[in-house]
Amino acid sequence: MQFLTRLARSIEQLDRLAQKYQDDELRSVVAELYKQLTTIINLLEKLYAIYTELDIVMKTDLRIEPGLYLDTEAPTQPEKLAEFLSRLRAEGHDPDRALAYLLGAGIAQLELRDGELLIKPRQGRQRY
Repeated sequence: MQFLTRLARSIEQLDRLAQKYQDDELRSVVAELYKQLTTIINLLEKLYAIYTELDIVMKTDLRIEPGLYLDTEAPTQPEKLAEFLSRLRAEGHDPDRALAYLLGAGIAQLELRDGELLIKPRQGRQRY
């Protein structure tokens, strides 16, 4: 958010310069920058609303607490989903909730390959 604040201040300075020098071209650029900044802020608000809703769903409807399934071994390579769920069940986990957590937290993803549903580690995403 500090980035957005600094960006807004910079745009404001450009606006003052445009008014000071009566530069219509710079004014139109500043107006466009304000529109783009407003769009970014609106997108961030929507993302936050989605995150909040997903957090509520995870905690209420799915009854999943963040970190509850950290001891669940996430897949390290593609594995048949049925075998993975059987292994979770054998380890004493609720496979549905563990799967929901792994997918919801972005730790794993599903893939359909040659007619088989596989679970695999999420590519290109850091875990927190």
